[in-house]
Amino acid sequence: MSRIKASWLDFWKRPDQRYEFLAAAVILTIVMFSSVPFLTQIDLRPGVQLNDPVLNLLPARDLSGTIFLIIYSALIAGFVFLLPSPTRLVIGFEAYAVFVVLRMITMSLVPLEPPIGLIPLVDPILGFMYAGKQVNKDLFFSGHTATMYLVYLMLPYGIYRKIAFLAVLVMGTCLVSQRVHYTVDVIVAPFFAYGALRIVLWMRRLLGLPADREQDAL
Repeated sequence: MSRIKASWLDFWKRPDQRYEFLAAAVILTIVMFSSVPFLTQIDLRPGVQLNDPVLNLLPARDLSGTIFLIIYSALIAGFVFLLPSPTRLVIGFEAYAVFVVLRMITMSLVPLEPPIGLIPLVDPILGFMYAGKQVNKDLFFSGHTATMYLVYLMLPYGIYRKIAFLAVLVMGTCLVSQRVHYTVDVIVAPFFAYGALRIVLWMRRLLGLPADREQDAL
């Protein structure tokens, strides 16, 4: 705890870092709340249903419990592990906001119908944001997979990073097995998460924001 306190006190001393932290928190909040009406509108739009050979080989299974156990455990663990590294945590917030925006763009450009045999995935924590409406067409690309991969990217090298990568693979398999996503939605998600992180790092260098060993290690 003393290390975490010292890191944040040192981080908070610099006005530019304080402003960046507050800006990142505000932007992420705005993006997250903006995505709710966007997704409800996307769900009303007709799309194309893909023939996915991988789905044809897998039996449909309800793995909602496993999916949400993995995603929320990873988010909590990622937050805890990043607490001693304020710069890395802020970059994670920024990258998450960017990938949510990228996802809204790709969903606008690629209208899809859910896979045949879809088993609805209802978020036990954030489901209230949709006012009881089930959203099934938020397909290209997989937000759950991208979130897991972003957590993997943000963690420092070590055993926990390896566990996070394994969790990415399990998450993708569960989503496909439940017919929540097509295989392509899951496969491309890590590339968008990585791209979001690179965009943030590029913007930070362009704006001359403070860098340290934590950023250089990403």
